[in-house]
Amino acid sequence: MLAGCAGRTVDLKTADTNQGKELFVKTCGSCHTLQDAATVGAVGPNLDDAFFAARSQAGGSFDQSTFFQITLDQMRLAAPPMPRFDEGPQRLSEQQLVDIAGYVASVAGKPIQAAGGTATGSTGATGTTTSP
Repeated sequence: MLAGCAGRTVDLKTADTNQGKELFVKTCGSCHTLQDAATVGAVGPNLDDAFFAARSQAGGSFDQSTFFQITLDQMRLAAPPMPRFDEGPQRLSEQQLVDIAGYVASVAGKPIQAAGGTATGSTGATGTTTSP
């Protein structure tokens, strides 16, 4: 659990990941690549690449709550070119930040499940493709 604004406890369990996905696509997807959200932003880091290694056993097998905390902190302490979400037209509520962080923590760096239930694709690519 994390201490949030006004002493409230912020917990990954309070995140609405469906809402987080919608907010991520709308608010973050133009800058960040995230395979599950089908976004291919080129300004900020590719979040699949950023979390892929840390999810592996060799990378430390970090817990989902760690990814949640990292993502939430990055949004709260945004450094340019990332916008600040506590002011202006891009302002998001604490719950919206929690929802986005929960969503990102639940999917970033994980293989996408195909319709048949098998994992497809791998992370680590640069985001560029070539055609034959």
